[in-house]
Amino acid sequence: MPYLHLDIPQNLPSGTKRALAEKLCRLYAEVMKTQLWRPNVGIAELGEDNLFHLARGGGLEPITMVLVEFRKGRPSEWRLELARRIVDICVETLDVPRNSVLIEFTPHVGDEIYRDGQWVADWAPGEAEA
Repeated sequence: MPYLHLDIPQNLPSGTKRALAEKLCRLYAEVMKTQLWRPNVGIAELGEDNLFHLARGGGLEPITMVLVEFRKGRPSEWRLELARRIVDICVETLDVPRNSVLIEFTPHVGDEIYRDGQWVADWAPGEAEA
């Protein structure tokens, strides 16, 4: 935890996935004020014609879905900045339309997250400096 899970409607070369994951890890640590080693990224390549929503005009359109699991406690302004910058990275790296990147945040308390043999601590200001 944190975990950024991307469902994408395409297949990518390994180098592109690795670059995307590194950008997202660095971004998350910077914006959400945590240590660089904490973020985890998963990329599920669902392939063409496997991930949609209904557009405002009523037709199906492909989307990129990003789920962000995080320890609660951050201001909503941080999450908004993170979302906007995730969209920027997806547009640049995946070459998808900006409005097709959807992001959902799910907050958790520390005792819902197990790592290294124990529950993790709740997020606290100053964590990035630790």
